[in-house]
Amino acid sequence: MPNRVVARNGGRLGVAALVAILLLGLGLRVGEAWNGREPVYDAAAYAAIARNLDEGNGFTVGAKATQPSTDYSPGLPLFVAGLYEVTGGVHERLARVILALIGALAIPFAYFLARRLALALTGAADDACLRYEDKRRQWAVVAGLVAALVVAIYPATIEYTGMLMTEPLAATLLAGAILAILWAGDGDSLWRWVVPGLTLGALALVRPEYLAIGLLLALLILLRERLHIPWRRALLAAAIVALGIVVVIAPWTVRNAFALHRFVAISTGGGQVLYAGTYLPSDGNPEQVGAAVVAEHPELFGPHALENLRLEQILARLGEQAHPGLEPDEALSEMGKEQLGEDITEHTGEYLGFLAAKVGRIWSHGPRDVMRQPVWEALHWVLLGLGLLGLGLLAYLRRWEALLIAAVFLSITVISALLVASPRRVLILIPLLAACAGAAVAWLATAARRSRPQSML
Repeated sequence: MPNRVVARNGGRLGVAALVAILLLGLGLRVGEAWNGREPVYDAAAYAAIARNLDEGNGFTVGAKATQPSTDYSPGLPLFVAGLYEVTGGVHERLARVILALIGALAIPFAYFLARRLALALTGAADDACLRYEDKRRQWAVVAGLVAALVVAIYPATIEYTGMLMTEPLAATLLAGAILAILWAGDGDSLWRWVVPGLTLGALALVRPEYLAIGLLLALLILLRERLHIPWRRALLAAAIVALGIVVVIAPWTVRNAFALHRFVAISTGGGQVLYAGTYLPSDGNPEQVGAAVVAEHPELFGPHALENLRLEQILARLGEQAHPGLEPDEALSEMGKEQLGEDITEHTGEYLGFLAAKVGRIWSHGPRDVMRQPVWEALHWVLLGLGLLGLGLLAYLRRWEALLIAAVFLSITVISALLVASPRRVLILIPLLAACAGAAVAWLATAARRSRPQSML
């Protein structure tokens, strides 16, 4: 068995390359986690919530919070607080290192996914042109190594391991969930579907927007499996995935019902991001929303509002003024829906341009200033181009893998276009994008081989 595994992964050379890439990515992440980095605002909030949970103060950022603590997703602080409980105190450096280890799992996940996608693409080629099956497998290994290397060195992901942020953890969970879905579909046991269900549930606790995406994937599983197995078995597979998601998030939803006296599946804050995401004067840049709102409503704010107030405080004041009897987030939700309707009906052309600007903002570059450096910006564009090529080829071949990945990509694009357009959303997709890019590399290589004169083969 070990020899067979080694052979499937490019022999000793291929395994050695994969181990080297994994050690590189692991070393970069652990080093960043050990040294730490000045936390962004959200990272500081997650750290404060985890500390307060460990100290028995509940799920709260603290008295100086500028927005409700329930606006923050619970998965990361709950996990970190659990680590504090196990280790007997607040040890943030240790928590960052453990999260770095988990984040590094995205490297082998990208490798295995890219290898599978490459086999799907090159398998569509004429075997007479490829000549030998081992050539196809070799290029699949190359695809996996390319994907693994990209994930290992992608700078923005590494920088976020220097603080308590959700993106590295969510990227691992998402890649793991997609692999788990494919693995479950390859077997006969219905119990396999428990794994992707629980993984998608954990992902939703870390990034709440993935609750809807997880349920969408469960629906796709139902539709796909029904084509290959009896509908009752297909329904059971999809139901197990959906139930797994619900089992993970249900305790927190029940907690919210008692703490907030209303139904909140995971977190609040939806009203704020809906209003900010439909505010046309911002030109699609969420960082400009605060200044534009203050300029439009000078009667609500003092001359130094932008210096003294954060965006969430500005929007909360606006919501309280418009709907005094509602919670700020509920008020902003009503205002956001009204604003969205006006955008579509009264400013259609401007709104379409607004959406295009937001989509361009999330996909054109990675988060963090490091991604503006020419070499990393070039890497991002090459990755994006090859990734879309690989996904397009898989879709052309009507591969099940393409449907899963495209559903995630499209969902995140739509969510970003409708709500706040942050490149951080795309950071979670990097392992999937890298896998598609690696598969495209394998396809291009085999296509070039097929295009050579027959006498050269």
